[in-house]
Amino acid sequence: MWIYTVRRLFVMIPTLFGITLVAFGVMQLAPGDPLKAELGAAGTIGETSQTREAYLIMRRDLLLDRPALLNFRYFRNYTAPIREVVFFRGQSRGEIVEELARLTEAPGAPENAARLAFLRGLDIADFDALLADPEVHPRLAHMIATGIQVYLEEEVGLHGVPPAMAVLRDPGSPLQERIGAIRAIRLMALEPFQYSFGREPDEADLPYVVAPWQLWWSRAEADFPAVAPAQREELAGKLEAMVREESRREVLEILETLDRDDMRFFAERLLGDTTFDEKRLSADALRLYIADPLQLDVPTGAAEETVDEVAGNWLVHYDLHLDRYEPGLARRFGYLLTDTQYANMVRRLATFQFGRSATRTREPVGPRILRAVMVSAPLMIMAQIVIYLVAVPLGIICAVNRSNAVDRGVSLGLFVLYSIPPFVAAMMFLLFLGYGVFFDWFPSLGLHSPGAEQFGWGRYLLDYLWHAYLPVVCLSLFSLAAMAMYSRTSMLEVTGQDYVRTARAKGLSERAVILKHGLRNALIPIITLFAGFLPAMLGGSVLIEVIFGIPGMGRLSYESILQRDFPTLMALIYINAIVVMLSILLTDLLYVVVDPRISFEGREQRR
Repeated sequence: MWIYTVRRLFVMIPTLFGITLVAFGVMQLAPGDPLKAELGAAGTIGETSQTREAYLIMRRDLLLDRPALLNFRYFRNYTAPIREVVFFRGQSRGEIVEELARLTEAPGAPENAARLAFLRGLDIADFDALLADPEVHPRLAHMIATGIQVYLEEEVGLHGVPPAMAVLRDPGSPLQERIGAIRAIRLMALEPFQYSFGREPDEADLPYVVAPWQLWWSRAEADFPAVAPAQREELAGKLEAMVREESRREVLEILETLDRDDMRFFAERLLGDTTFDEKRLSADALRLYIADPLQLDVPTGAAEETVDEVAGNWLVHYDLHLDRYEPGLARRFGYLLTDTQYANMVRRLATFQFGRSATRTREPVGPRILRAVMVSAPLMIMAQIVIYLVAVPLGIICAVNRSNAVDRGVSLGLFVLYSIPPFVAAMMFLLFLGYGVFFDWFPSLGLHSPGAEQFGWGRYLLDYLWHAYLPVVCLSLFSLAAMAMYSRTSMLEVTGQDYVRTARAKGLSERAVILKHGLRNALIPIITLFAGFLPAMLGGSVLIEVIFGIPGMGRLSYESILQRDFPTLMALIYINAIVVMLSILLTDLLYVVVDPRISFEGREQRR
C-alpha cells in the first residue's frame, strides 16, 4: 500500500502542472485591461483610477509585464522603437497634434513612414481613420500617449531601458529627446531605488540602499544644519536604543520623536563606518523624514538643469543594476523559460508563496485564504456529519422496508428534498424563520452576534451553533437526499447477494444480517462519494455563504472572480486541486479499511 500511495503522490505533480497551465491560459484570455480600455475609438478611460492603479500593482507583482510562456525579449533589439518612443514622450499634447498634421501631409517620407508604422503597432482602434480627420487629432494624441504607455509597460518593460539610457549618455542628444528618454524609463523601470530595508533586512542590499542616499546627500548636505554636540549625543543614544529594541512598534515610536534637522546625523551614520544595524536604522530614519530623495520624472518643458539632475539619478540606477539590464548570453537563455508570467506563477505556487491580493487592500493571499477556510471548514464538517448520520440510516430503513409504506413515505420525502436547490431552501428558511415575517427564531447574517468576542466559551459556542444552524441545514438537505437514495440502492443490491441469503439460512438475526454482512459491503460504493468531502469542506458554498453573509471560501471565490483578483484565484484553484487529489487517494485507502479483501499488494506484485 505504501508503494501505491507514493506512486499516486508522484502522479499528482504532472496533474497539478496541467491544472495550473489550463487555469493560467483561461486567465490570460480573460478580458478587461484597464489601460487598453483607453485605446478605443472614444479614447476615454474605461475604468476608474482605483481599478487602474490596482491593475498596475498586480501586473508588477505578478510579472504581468513579461511574456506568458516564452521570453524572447532578451534577444530583441529595441533601439528603433525606443527612438520613436523617446520622440513622442518628449512632446507635449499640442506638439503631438502638430506632428500628426505633418505625418498626414507627407506619409510617404522615409522618416514619416517609420513613425507611422510604429504608431499603427500600438493597436489603436481606427487609427488611419482618426489620422485622416484633423478635427480628432487632439483625441488621437491622447490615445497615442496611452498606447505608448501600454507598449512600454506591457510589451517592452526593462528591455527598453538600455537604448533609452544610451540617449541619456549621448552628449549630443537634444534636450527634448533626453526628456523623452527620462519619461520613457520612468514607465519601464519600476521602483528603481531602494531607500530602506524590508522587514527581513539583508546585508546584501546595503549597496543598493547606500547609493541613492549618497547621491542625495552630495546635493542636499548644505541644506541641513550642523548637529550640536549635546544633540549628537542624544541622537546616538536613541540610535543605540533602537538597535537594542526588538519590537518594531517601539522602534517606530522612537523614530517619530526625531526631527528633519536631525537627518544630518543619520546621513553621516549611514554613509560612514558604522555597523549594519546602525546603517539599517539610519536608512529608516531618512526614509521617514525625506519623502522624495531623488527626482525621477520631468515634465515635457523641463529646464536643462533639472533634466541633467534627473538623468544623473537614472545613470546611478542603471550602473547599480547593470546585470539586470545587460545579462550574459547564458542568463538570457535561462530567462527564456524562467522570466515569464507562467514560470513566476509556478514558483509561487510550488513554494506556497501566493503573494498579495490584487484588491486595494493588498492583503497577503495565504492568510486571507486561511481565514476563509477556518470559517467554511466547521460548517462543511457539520454538514457532512449530518449527511452521513442521517442519510445512511435512512437508506438502510428504505432498503429493509422495500416497497412498503415506510419506503414509499421516506423516498417521497427524499425526492422532495432533492428537488429543492440549497439557495431556494436558504431563502425559504430566512423568510419563515429568520426575517421576522413569520418567526424570528434564527439570525439571518453572520456566524456571531455583536460583541460575541466578550462571551465566555460556552455562550460563544452556543451563539455560534445558533447562527450556524440554518446554513448547515441548507448545506445538508440536497446532499442528504442524494446520499440516502444512493445508500438505499447500494443496500438493495447487497441484500440480494448469495452470502446474505446464506447468513439468513444460518439463523442469524435480521439485525446481524443487515449490519454485519450487508452494511459493510454496501458502504464500498458509498465511500466513493466520500472523495467529495474534503473539497466540499474547503470549497464552501458560494450561494449559501453569500445569502447568509458568511465570509468563507465560497464567498471569497465569488468576490475574487468579480474583482479579477488573479493571485487569490490561482491560489484557490491550486489548493482545491491538491485537496481533490488527496481526497481521492484517501478514498482509495478507505476501501482497504472497510473491506480487508481489497488490497494494493497484488496489484504492485503484478506490476
